[in-house]
Amino acid sequence: MRSRGLVMALLLSLLSQPLLADVNAMLNRNTVYEGDVVTLIIETGDRHHDGEPDLAVLQQDFEVVGTSTSQQTQIINGRRTDKRQWHIELAPKHSGEITLPAIRVGDDKTEPMQLSVKSQPAAVAAGTGQPVFVKAFVEPAGGSAYVKQQIHYTLQLYYREAVAEGSFDGPDVDNALVEKLGEDSQYKTTVNGEPYQVLERHYAIFPEQSGQLVIPAVVFSGRMSGEVIQRPRSANMRSMMDQFLGERLQQRTPGERVRLRSEAITLDILPSPSSYDGQYWLPSEQLVLHDSWAEGPPEFKVGEPVTRTITLEAKGLESSHLPDIELPETTGMRMYPEQPQHTTRTDGASVYGSSQQAVAYVPVSSGRITIPETRIDWWDTVEQRQRTTVLPAWEVNVLAGAAGAAKALPPAPAELTAPAAEVEVLDDTIADQQQDSAWQRWLLITAALCVALMLLWYLQQRKQTGRRPQVVTGPVLPGKQQLREAGHLLELACNNNDPQAAARALLQWAAAKWPDEAPRNLGGLAQWLQAGAEEIGELERVLYASGSSSWQGDALLKLYRKGLEKVVTEKHATQQGLSPLYPDWKAR
Repeated sequence: MRSRGLVMALLLSLLSQPLLADVNAMLNRNTVYEGDVVTLIIETGDRHHDGEPDLAVLQQDFEVVGTSTSQQTQIINGRRTDKRQWHIELAPKHSGEITLPAIRVGDDKTEPMQLSVKSQPAAVAAGTGQPVFVKAFVEPAGGSAYVKQQIHYTLQLYYREAVAEGSFDGPDVDNALVEKLGEDSQYKTTVNGEPYQVLERHYAIFPEQSGQLVIPAVVFSGRMSGEVIQRPRSANMRSMMDQFLGERLQQRTPGERVRLRSEAITLDILPSPSSYDGQYWLPSEQLVLHDSWAEGPPEFKVGEPVTRTITLEAKGLESSHLPDIELPETTGMRMYPEQPQHTTRTDGASVYGSSQQAVAYVPVSSGRITIPETRIDWWDTVEQRQRTTVLPAWEVNVLAGAAGAAKALPPAPAELTAPAAEVEVLDDTIADQQQDSAWQRWLLITAALCVALMLLWYLQQRKQTGRRPQVVTGPVLPGKQQLREAGHLLELACNNNDPQAAARALLQWAAAKWPDEAPRNLGGLAQWLQAGAEEIGELERVLYASGSSSWQGDALLKLYRKGLEKVVTEKHATQQGLSPLYPDWKAR
């Protein structure tokens, strides 16, 4: 009975395969004007699908002006894929919102689609009769927008006669960021009964201040195609090349040069509404937060880092307009954020900016811990109201970590090295300290053995290389782990206002961040960084000041959390023993 059931299931699976063939449909444009022709593309991926689209359901709203078919077969790694397409050119019979009904293709149907057919703008109709003209318009079309809100600027070149060459100059907009959206598109249209070719280009414009925004006229400079030059032909026979290429071999006289201008557009740019109380002004069509813990947080153990990545994506905003994601502090957790990542993409109609923040959570105690929610306020430009996007809070159960887990301090810099090697042990889980004295003795013996072995290795390396000695006080951690460990030690030293530990941790962090060319001392590090010379200089002054001097680590901790970025100049390269590339080149 079991084998009979398996056979029946297999037969049903094979018989159902033709039913899995999907028929998809799409329009090359979702918005057209009266007189335009829109192309409907129907596609099937089943090579056994021999049905034809039933276009009778379109006759009420459209005139079918042309059809064509194509078929494509690909074989990749022994797997065959087939694709068949129908391209159907449709002329809408009226304006308004038109629903294209489901179209039957064999035993399958397409999904219904929406098409918006608008009346020809007065500005476009005014160009009727000219062989070539330029038009431009913006969305939103109400004549106003908010600061930072995306303005969709469309530029169109209409031409009845062939254009041999040409280019646009602009748009150049003061006090605004301008970005081209996708590739140019071309299509045919009819303006007051006259056929035109249209080249269409799209831009996103982001005003940077309130007040009046002027989008200047865009200039098109080009040359029309001239008349065909008739060449004398042999009375007996035409050349084989002429027969093959025909019109392609025809030469033309230089055509008339044209210089056309679109109309300038003026908009009122509004400041953020007085009712808006969000921390950042974010006008967007859609704003979402993505959490790498969408399916739930992973398992937590005391002292073990767990990484979380949160991504903020906004439609209609550049990534430069987005803030860094600020995660709330979590009681019972240490947090180590990485440098945020910003990217911008476009789908040809809108800009999508994203800001990504990765952070490592390190529990310091076991039990139930609540990770607070993350909230971002923004302005919905579609509904014209303030909204809030929220990532909910997580309730996690932190398990006890491995008993006796300890971490060694990073090696001290050469300037601060003690006469003898020493190991400082940090216990991240004070609540879990061992009470068993035998266990503590075993741990001390193990640590002493590690120090002896590392000291022996160090002496052997010194004899072999003769280099300047460096004290090795802990294992070399790989990449990001070493960087996070040094950052953890730096935060701890700053919180304890310990300048010696802060200096060691800071140089260890720099060595992990730039392993190939790490700075040798605090002074060299201060010269490398874009910002922070004052805070590092104060730390260095306290270290070498005569007598006792108190030091507060708040400023250095704030600098580290904001992000330390390096600026490498020719001077810095020379200080590290590297001659500058192309020394004869001068900055321009």
